[in-house]
Amino acid sequence: MEQRTLSINGVGMGYLVLAVIAALLGGGSSALQSAGLVPATGFWVALEQNHASLMLLFVVIPAFIGGFGTLWLPAALGRGAMVMPRLNAVALGCLAVAGGLMVGAPAHQYAALFLWCAGALLTAMLVLATLFDSRADGAERAAFSPFVWGEMLSSAVLLLTVPVLAALATHQHNAGVPFSAALVELFAKPVTLVTLLVGFGIVFETVATTVRFPMRWVVGLMTGAAAVCTVLWVKAAFAQGSEGNIVGLSPLVAESWVLGAVTLASVLLALVWVIGTWRTYLSVRVPVLWGLGFLLVVSTGWVSQFTQGGGLHSALQFGMLYAVFCGVYFWRGELCGRWYSSTLATVQFGMMCVATVLALPGLSAATQVVSGALFVLSGLCFLLTMGLSFLKDSPMPQKRSKEHAVLPNDAGMVRS
Repeated sequence: MEQRTLSINGVGMGYLVLAVIAALLGGGSSALQSAGLVPATGFWVALEQNHASLMLLFVVIPAFIGGFGTLWLPAALGRGAMVMPRLNAVALGCLAVAGGLMVGAPAHQYAALFLWCAGALLTAMLVLATLFDSRADGAERAAFSPFVWGEMLSSAVLLLTVPVLAALATHQHNAGVPFSAALVELFAKPVTLVTLLVGFGIVFETVATTVRFPMRWVVGLMTGAAAVCTVLWVKAAFAQGSEGNIVGLSPLVAESWVLGAVTLASVLLALVWVIGTWRTYLSVRVPVLWGLGFLLVVSTGWVSQFTQGGGLHSALQFGMLYAVFCGVYFWRGELCGRWYSSTLATVQFGMMCVATVLALPGLSAATQVVSGALFVLSGLCFLLTMGLSFLKDSPMPQKRSKEHAVLPNDAGMVRS
């Protein structure tokens, strides 16, 4: 039994390692390339050309759906493991091989995209199968937590949108159109939706032991955003395909509605979180720190988008990293009860905050270089923190505080 648990955790950590490597390669290489610190030839050109693919396809989905789905979801459902763990390892292999082909074999990028679609679909179906199997025995179960709702809705979004991306790629390949990053950028809206659904699920979960949120509002907003945005995106994608304009992504009314619906749901979810925590004592734990960073970065992106007509894309790129680190630290420290260096985690948070500020558009090239360097150092600091945690593998010291007081089990409220 112990070997099986270690194997399953190995698959989950494999998803997270893949996401961190993709983030370091995609984000770090882009900053170094724009600053002229690396040659514009060979491997570095391939990284620059695949920046969008690495950030969109190989960070959010492996981390949020594969990693947290394998490491966190079974415990949240009261299960020992995901269903069909070997198939889960196959899904991880598909995503890893797709990432290698995308960067190392430019002539086979269509094959890499098709392989990624297969891995993403397998990952989403395994998450949904685990969720449904947890309810199959008919026994009375606890209500789903915000994190579980985020995982379920995000997996459903992928189940409906990934086949559309594969169909458009097939149509483009059969028409003899060369592979273009614009095809991957078409998938940015579903990835944004997944980022916000799982991200807000994690942020709500980190304070669920002290703050009571109206569950109906949280679930209703997340479900509404998932349904409306998925339908509108599929409609926009097929409209572009029927017009033969797959590569040239001209602005569409449906896409504007997708952005508007995502933004509205996100603002309302953030408002629910702020109202719930306004009069609540929150200790400055590492996961809460990263959750606050996620809310602040994404909120800044909304303001920039509506006042300057841009900035939401870069804010979401950084925001998804804040949510990933928030989830990892919450899973490792509070769910698994294992020690990690809070000092290193805080230092990493500080470097990420400075890198985020220095990455604002309009700043000098030198500032962008410093931002890229801090971004890479933040990722390396995270790897060091997790490496020490797994190497030491000791229990997290127990600290009694107001934040861990038991709350009454109020109906319709989110609690631990």
